[in-house]
Amino acid sequence: MATEFKKNHAQVCEAWRLLSAVNRAIYLEAAIPKLALLTGDANKARRLFNHLLSAAPKLDEVQRMSGATGESNELYVTARGKTMVIGAESARTMAVLGQLIAALLTGNEVILHCPSQDDMCIEAVKVLYETGISDDVISIANDSQTITLLYIDRLAQVAVTGNNAEVQTVSQELANTDGILTQVIAVTDMEGLSDMLTPDYLYRFITERVRTINTTAIGGNASLLELGTE
Repeated sequence: MATEFKKNHAQVCEAWRLLSAVNRAIYLEAAIPKLALLTGDANKARRLFNHLLSAAPKLDEVQRMSGATGESNELYVTARGKTMVIGAESARTMAVLGQLIAALLTGNEVILHCPSQDDMCIEAVKVLYETGISDDVISIANDSQTITLLYIDRLAQVAVTGNNAEVQTVSQELANTDGILTQVIAVTDMEGLSDMLTPDYLYRFITERVRTINTTAIGGNASLLELGTE
């Protein structure tokens, strides 16, 4: 049973990753009105959340690259993987939810951990479930200590909201973990939210990949395949 659960979990998360950012934005856009009400300043929250979602078409862009004869090379971006969104003690709700939306928009599986705002986490995740986002894609981890959670297997990145000291504590702990390199995405400006307004903010949640297609084998100059066989 456990094996089957893990298998299905991976499949659901992969399906979310393979959706276009524009399609993922449709789910998130449906959640914005209710999520914004959780922040205490719904108008400002809607502006922030819609600003993040407006980048969806750009995330779906594919750039053609030059390559060897008989090859087609395309550069695109995709989710990094398992992402923990942490709200530290000093975190504001709007900033935490902004990080959550960014992580989901870019196709990541997300674990939300904001122990000082348990009720907000439960309500936010409930809203996202109501839009059709699976509980395999977004879950809450409130029962464990933050330090313990940082040692989760194959944790690709941590989006932490808090003051500089809190961010530094998380970063130092992650430096002691084994396995893959875990990236830290920090938001420390609770008022202006300037961290989330920079041009490269969403790109910190994703990684670049290149898709290479052998165009010769699918209808190009087949004689090229014979080179070097004589």
